Amino acid sequence: MAILEGRWAWWNQNHATSFDLPRMVQRARDARLKGVIIKYGHPDVEAAFTRANIPFLVERYVYPSQPEAEAQKLANAVDAGAVAAVINAEVEWESQSAAPMERLIAAFRARHPMVELYASVDTRGNRLSLPYQQVLRRHIAGWLPMVYPKTFGQSVAKAFSACLDGKEFGGVPVLPTIQTYDGIGATTIAEQLAEVKRRGLPGCQAYTIAHATDAEWAEFAREEDTMSEADKAELYVLRVLAGVQEALAQKRTQDAANGLKKYLGVVAQ
Repeated sequence: MAILEGRWAWWNQNHATSFDLPRMVQRARDARLKGVIIKYGHPDVEAAFTRANIPFLVERYVYPSQPEAEAQKLANAVDAGAVAAVINAEVEWESQSAAPMERLIAAFRARHPMVELYASVDTRGNRLSLPYQQVLRRHIAGWLPMVYPKTFGQSVAKAFSACLDGKEFGGVPVLPTIQTYDGIGATTIAEQLAEVKRRGLPGCQAYTIAHATDAEWAEFAREEDTMSEADKAELYVLRVLAGVQEALAQKRTQDAANGLKKYLGVVAQ
């Protein structure tokens, strides 16, 4: 099972309705998220969620002009506690050969050979056949297609169809990023979650935890009441690991050792 299966959310500071981190942490708890995806370069945000034992992934909007530098930033965030990394590759990559993405992934793997990578990409049209997405397909644990009905000017059904139908994802899990920004409304969030469920997809993420209004977030949180026992167990394990990582970062070796014993005890069950 990929780490990002289940329910997650993104944290992106751009135009957020609130920078109140305690409030965002509470939103994550209310929705019983498995964790959050945090844009690279915000250690204060990483620390806030880590203190709450909420795991985080790092995301970076990467540029093909500097693949090794992008890889080092993602790898540094993993060193700081991220449980996985998201490569956000968009329009700048569409005219590129496979080489820059191969270089980025090789540089990341040189430091973190076993850490899961995910691809946040636009899958509309023929983009899955482009060289950079073909490279990603060989290396990622999951696709995170951006499915934004209001931004696309489409109904929920048509937006999902444009991103997912008739596509060859190579057997890699598809975990759509759904729209919770731009005043999309609670009803449309409910429709997106229903579409995820109807298609039998193993998870999704809200984009973003801070942009959603209270009513919109309540809808996203309400839906997660159906979390399975298996998902709850995996969430617990992830949070134990997040606590171990925080203790190691703060050189609290005894706390880290206790957390690791707890983790091993759960895995052995």
